Amino acid sequence: MDWFGGLKVLSLESRRSEEMATLIEKYGGHATVAPSMREQKLDLTQPLAAFERDLRGGMIHALACMTGVGTRLFLRELVARDPALLDLLRDVPLIARGSKPLQALKEFGLTGVNVPRPHTWQEVMEALSARLERGQHAVILEYGEATPTAMLRELGYVGIRVSSVPVYRCAFPLDTAPLAQAVRDVVLGGPDILLLSSGTQILHFLKYAEKMGLLDETRAALNRLVLVSIGPACSEAAADLGLRIDLEANPHKMGILVRTAAEHAPGIIAERTLRKTG
Repeated sequence: MDWFGGLKVLSLESRRSEEMATLIEKYGGHATVAPSMREQKLDLTQPLAAFERDLRGGMIHALACMTGVGTRLFLRELVARDPALLDLLRDVPLIARGSKPLQALKEFGLTGVNVPRPHTWQEVMEALSARLERGQHAVILEYGEATPTAMLRELGYVGIRVSSVPVYRCAFPLDTAPLAQAVRDVVLGGPDILLLSSGTQILHFLKYAEKMGLLDETRAALNRLVLVSIGPACSEAAADLGLRIDLEANPHKMGILVRTAAEHAPGIIAERTLRKTG
């Protein structure tokens, strides 16, 4: 099997960029990896003070942990503030959006409830709605971007009070030259396939295209590429941005993402070419 067969594959991976490039090359693709973001830790002093006040007062009725990174950072800061707060947290229902936040909770001796697949904000919202009564208070550990407006609206409809702790935000990388070049390459028709391992990656890509004055051109060019997503949450984020996802990895892991793209994307490209010429 030729797998990618020399096709040009763009990834916006940041933390595991070298691993991603190696995987693409392994499956016969010409890899370009342009880091699209960096995790920027926020000052948690005020949010933690408010969280502690409500926790001690019995006014937190559920905590939603959206990512492993965010959960781990939050709990580390909480323990540093007062180790006794961890004991109080054991009496609070902990909702985990997938295995990574669940593992982070276990590292601190806490037990969480994993929401059903596909682990999007909708499953988290449903878990909170099912557990809490009108007037009760849920805290959401934000991850990179703000809590989706739709999630806040739906919880508000059923009378659940929601507050958030923004643990970290996703900023542009310190070196944006590769990202800028990737935008230009997409506009000029360079890559054949775009791999997405998080929704924030494509959000940042479009934001940077807008910063370069190339947003409309980039959106139009992305319709030509085969877009491959690592899972439902990523696909949902892309759909919210008006983009079409052609393939989705299952299970939702980086290696499966690349393999899925290598196995199916060349056929999609061949079909599109045939339609154009036929």
